[in-house]
Amino acid sequence: MRSLTKHLTPDELRILWILTALVVLGVAGRVWIASHPADDARGANPAAPVPTRIP
Repeated sequence: MRSLTKHLTPDELRILWILTALVVLGVAGRVWIASHPADDARGANPAAPVPTRIP
C-alpha cells in the first residue's frame, strides 16, 4: 500500500478510501439482506396480526 500512496495526492487517497468504504458497505449490506429473507419468501400469512412493541 505504501507504494500506491507515493503516487497519489491526499485528495486522491481520500477518494480511494471513500470508494473502498462504499464497496465494503455495499457487500456487507448484500450479505445482511441475504441473511434476512423477506416474510413473503418464507410464506408468512399476510392476514396474521402484526405483533406490537411494548415500550
